[in-house]
Amino acid sequence: MTKKIIIAMCGGHITPALALIDALKDAGSIVFFGRKYAIEGSRAQSAEYRLITERGIPFIPIAAGRLQRRITWRTIPSLLKIPVGCMQALWYCIRSRPSLIVSFGGYVALPVAIAGWICRIPVITHEQTLVPGLATRLIAGFARRVCVTFPETLSHFPKGKAVVTGLPMREELFHPSKKAPVSLTIQEYPLMYITGGGTGARSLNRLLFPLLAELLKTYTIMHQVGDASLIEAQKIHHDRYIAASYFPLTTVSWILAHAALVIGRSGANTVMELAALGKVSLLVPLPWSAGGEQQKNAEWLARRGAAVVLDQAELTPQTLEQKIMEVQKNIIFFQNRASAFAPEVPRDGARLLLHEIKQVIALP
Repeated sequence: MTKKIIIAMCGGHITPALALIDALKDAGSIVFFGRKYAIEGSRAQSAEYRLITERGIPFIPIAAGRLQRRITWRTIPSLLKIPVGCMQALWYCIRSRPSLIVSFGGYVALPVAIAGWICRIPVITHEQTLVPGLATRLIAGFARRVCVTFPETLSHFPKGKAVVTGLPMREELFHPSKKAPVSLTIQEYPLMYITGGGTGARSLNRLLFPLLAELLKTYTIMHQVGDASLIEAQKIHHDRYIAASYFPLTTVSWILAHAALVIGRSGANTVMELAALGKVSLLVPLPWSAGGEQQKNAEWLARRGAAVVLDQAELTPQTLEQKIMEVQKNIIFFQNRASAFAPEVPRDGARLLLHEIKQVIALP
């Protein structure tokens, strides 16, 4: 009998979910719970909806409420959505009786985990960040197994319930194409990659746009700007500046293989990929990330000598340019530290997570 596996997650955690989907292959049918729209009230499709439906995987939109640490005018409407999401998930679980729910955290995953617990469907959750978020801590109460990226995270969960699997990373990341995705000159001008994650980091882009003319005297630049900053990026005309709202994985794989310096946010996926690939980075943590998780992720990599961490609140275009130049002057030092640490970062997180799944249910 074919196993039916539900992967429940929210938008920021699509990358490890895709890595697990690749590892599962034909081990079972998959149904994906998530947000259909990127922002509440917007008609822009979320990254997970786009990427999952492109693969032909059934996508179940969940009207889940975001868990908030501060009380605002959005708090009550958001809390009211949690039981709605639970009822949606419960209806699907009763109707289809999946064999397993795999959660990658986030507020969308919480009602699905609750529904699974009610229906006695085993739940496994994976925490990407160094310090678990509120949603994952709640989901852990319903889960059979908690898988974590960092050994330091084990202390946040009951002894014996959590296990280190590392971060599931997609294989394509480590097998870049030999052919450049675009025509670029990176021999004379080293490649700089600027990325803000799925949304493009609009506030970081505002600091960087005034610097591009100067930076392009030294670098070739590929810039993942997100939808919100794309129009402004398109005003910059230079044969060594390539901007896009989103780069596909095949392009990102090639970029990271050749990048001399990466500037970006410090979500867990970004930090672990940079660490595994031995990349020198200048990280500007998202100031309003839940629980300061991006700051902690960035500091983890900085302690290994492979990154410099900057506080966005203290940055201006001028001070940011100064920091970039300081890193460039010491690039050999940073490259040596990053390369030395890279072999210590596990690349088989998807395989190890799949092993834990097999311990819970019988997969072929």
